Amino acid sequence: MRIFKHFSKTSIGQKFVGFIFYYISNLIARSIRWEYFEQSKKSTIFNNQNKYIFCCWHNKLFLGPHLLPRNRVINALQSSHSDGMITSLAFKYLGINVILGSSKRGGMLAFRKMVKRLQSGESIAITPDGPKGPKEQVKEGIIKLAQITNTPIIPLVWTTKKYKTINSWDNFVLPYPFSKGMYCFGKPIKIKKNINIDKLELERQNLENEIIRLTKMIEVKIN
Repeated sequence: MRIFKHFSKTSIGQKFVGFIFYYISNLIARSIRWEYFEQSKKSTIFNNQNKYIFCCWHNKLFLGPHLLPRNRVINALQSSHSDGMITSLAFKYLGINVILGSSKRGGMLAFRKMVKRLQSGESIAITPDGPKGPKEQVKEGIIKLAQITNTPIIPLVWTTKKYKTINSWDNFVLPYPFSKGMYCFGKPIKIKKNINIDKLELERQNLENEIIRLTKMIEVKIN
């Protein structure tokens, strides 16, 4: 185990594990019998090329990128930690650009890069509770990003009938292949530019509650 952990921190190891992560997740994503909940909302997102800030919980990162629309340029924010570097390579295999940074390392530079990409008309993908949690609690960064750039936030949620959870800080979800799956994009959430700190916190809570609501909705529907 120690040898593998050391190997995964090397450049060659990250590339190897990143490819394996992509290959397995891609096979599983293709094997699942997907159903989209509320089809009309999906078609709106897939039939336009508007810029959005897509977001899903960190524990749904295994298949989340596979469900994003491919009709626009998307940039994913990823941690520069070794785990983040591995998933970054998987993003690249999917044709998604990567911006490296976190609240503890390169955060401001990454934020400025995201602002610039949004201002140029591209989209962003974020795990609003990552990379270290707390689990399923939205951080204010995504709200500030939407506020500054006047870009709507689109929650993405998914679940499968059969899955396994890993004993990690976020209870990372690994879906079983050939299972029944369901996913959903929420309605665009717009953040006004001129809001005070209290309103910013309210918007943060509203986004958090909306992701939780959508998740529960499809979990009930699939069962």
